[in-house]
Amino acid sequence: MRSDEEHEAMIARVFADGPAEDGLRLAYERWGGLVLALALRAMSRSDAEDVVQRTFVSAWRSRDAYDPDAGPLGAWLVRIARRRIADHCRSSAVQRERTVAPEALFEQLETEGTDDVPVAVAEAIAVEEALASLGEPQGTIVRMAVLEDQPTAVIADTLQMPVGTVKSHLSRSLRRLRDRWEGAHDAHLA
Repeated sequence: MRSDEEHEAMIARVFADGPAEDGLRLAYERWGGLVLALALRAMSRSDAEDVVQRTFVSAWRSRDAYDPDAGPLGAWLVRIARRRIADHCRSSAVQRERTVAPEALFEQLETEGTDDVPVAVAEAIAVEEALASLGEPQGTIVRMAVLEDQPTAVIADTLQMPVGTVKSHLSRSLRRLRDRWEGAHDAHLA
């Protein structure tokens, strides 16, 4: 009988290079339950099942990007699942925001004072202002990497930039934001 590592390595080889049906079936049989469990932590069962399906479809479509030397197939699938879960949660939040009648929102804003603005809204505004202060393309890169959980290779491809340039922008921008927020925090305490 094969060890788990040998079995997972075999699945990864079949997924990357083998017959389409076999690779997808083996990967789903091995990691489908894990992906479902992750999704169930964030959403209902029917939504979680949709996320599992989208995860494996995404994985299959981008299987050429999978590098067995970079890490196990299971970890790669979990990263894709996390992105699909985030996409689902983000789209659900957008749908909830859209269900508020504009008239009700305007009425609420007119009747409430600035002290009643939810903390989350204030924080979101602060984050957007901080990202805008970085300039472009740094603000977009940080937004894609941190808020959208996009890997640097995808950001580089989307923005048509070298991966190293994206990583440099990201590193410098995060350092600038950290320094700015630490300085603001220190000034607030003084």
